[in-house]
Amino acid sequence: MSENQFIEQRKPDISYPCEWEYKVIGTDQQKLKAVILAACTPAVPTITLSNVSKKGTYFSLNAVLQVEDEEMRVRIFNYLKNSPDVKIVI
Repeated sequence: MSENQFIEQRKPDISYPCEWEYKVIGTDQQKLKAVILAACTPAVPTITLSNVSKKGTYFSLNAVLQVEDEEMRVRIFNYLKNSPDVKIVI
């Protein structure tokens, strides 16, 4: 294994609790907001519009919230990733 492969596989060093941001992309802004709120419950994220595609087909929302631990951070990510209303989550 090369040094670069080792570095890519290493987990990020995150100190919890911390503020975390998810970028969520989909075609319906209201449905995205609802999915984000459901994913983050009981925490309440700050949701802002990040971008709209040139044709207005896709919306990108940023969701920022305090995550208490890795389990919470990953749980929210997986909820978003598995939603049919979400095309991409970063």
